[in-house]
Amino acid sequence: MNPFSTVSSQRRAFTLVELLVVIAIIGILMSLLLPAVQFARESARRTQCSNNLSQIAKAIHLHENAIRVLPTGGDMPWPFLPNYQSSSGAVFGPDKQGASWPFQILPYIEGSTIQNQRGANSAEMQMLIERSLMQMYFCPTRRRNAKQQSRVLIDYAATTPTNDLSFTDNANLQYAALFRGDAFDISTAAGQVYSGVIVRTNWNFRANNFAGGEIGASAPINLTKVRDGTSCVLMIAEKRLIPAQYDTGAWHDDRGWTDGWDPDVIRLTSAAFGPDIRSQSEQDSGLVGDIGYQFGSAHANGLNCAFADGAIKFMPYSMNRVNFNRLGHRTDNEVTDINF
Repeated sequence: MNPFSTVSSQRRAFTLVELLVVIAIIGILMSLLLPAVQFARESARRTQCSNNLSQIAKAIHLHENAIRVLPTGGDMPWPFLPNYQSSSGAVFGPDKQGASWPFQILPYIEGSTIQNQRGANSAEMQMLIERSLMQMYFCPTRRRNAKQQSRVLIDYAATTPTNDLSFTDNANLQYAALFRGDAFDISTAAGQVYSGVIVRTNWNFRANNFAGGEIGASAPINLTKVRDGTSCVLMIAEKRLIPAQYDTGAWHDDRGWTDGWDPDVIRLTSAAFGPDIRSQSEQDSGLVGDIGYQFGSAHANGLNCAFADGAIKFMPYSMNRVNFNRLGHRTDNEVTDINF
């Protein structure tokens, strides 16, 4: 043994205090890193949601270019799709189509085969759709896919305003007053005016033997009818839902993209809007109203919206309700400042 050596050749282990310090430092770093990672992930999901709406808006424009009219909103909830096909299986156009705009734009998102299926309500067709292009109809922040029974749902809806533009931005506004004179009475389309970009189908197979089947006042329109300017009128936006019902659906989210004039695919710009609410009890409290008619999202500060010109904008929840309703109206002669 070297009498001049004072350093032990054995490696010294960490003390308990040193281990605790290291663990504390790692914990602090993780607490700083995780929010940044979550923010980056949500930013990517919101961008994908925006891309979904962009693809939908492009498909609507391609529809208008090919057929010279925009897709319509269907005529009634829960249409039986074979009623809106000819005897040879050809799908009716937007003037006589009972299913809404997501069904009508299928040929422009490589979905012609799906649209032309004779058994359009079948579980087999829905499974085919689920495995193909329907991811475009879901916001990835909310859900990657969802179905109720055999029906594939959807996270986006066309906008339609109330025709009564005199109401004020009042949190206590009663829904009976808000809906007065609007275009969302699903019991009948007779004599009603539809002032959104997507109008209700002016035909119903049940009325085919009476007055030519016409049931309303709005024939299919094209973009020239958006007189307030296509860059100033909302067309499609995210729906407001309850997280606990993402996978199970709800009365306003149960038929999905094959529905007709129903809150699954059409919602009111005059209704309240905001982030997805936490529970059914929060809705039942009366503080947020019936979310079945409302727009909203799973994003923190606002919702993605597609305008009639195809532009995608992120609209904050803080926007005035009156202005939001006017953005859904194509001919109210009011150009709302979308920069707030």
